Amino acid sequence: MENKKEKTEKLLMELREELYMLEHQNKERYKWSASTLLGVIALLIDKGVVTPEEVEMYKTKAEMQTFHTQKD
Repeated sequence: MENKKEKTEKLLMELREELYMLEHQNKERYKWSASTLLGVIALLIDKGVVTPEEVEMYKTKAEMQTFHTQKD
């Protein structure tokens, strides 16, 4: 079983890749840079405000909402 730090690092790497893709697509709604968003997420995890599992849950929920929006 991975410990919290390993899970956090893995999650941040995955999010970094996705955020850079979005940033390079130059969409207006992504006004914050990928590094800023990653910093905020890492800080929230470090401070215990949110767990890596919760971030993953929110990410999945957002992906599902995006999929349904694109489908409509």
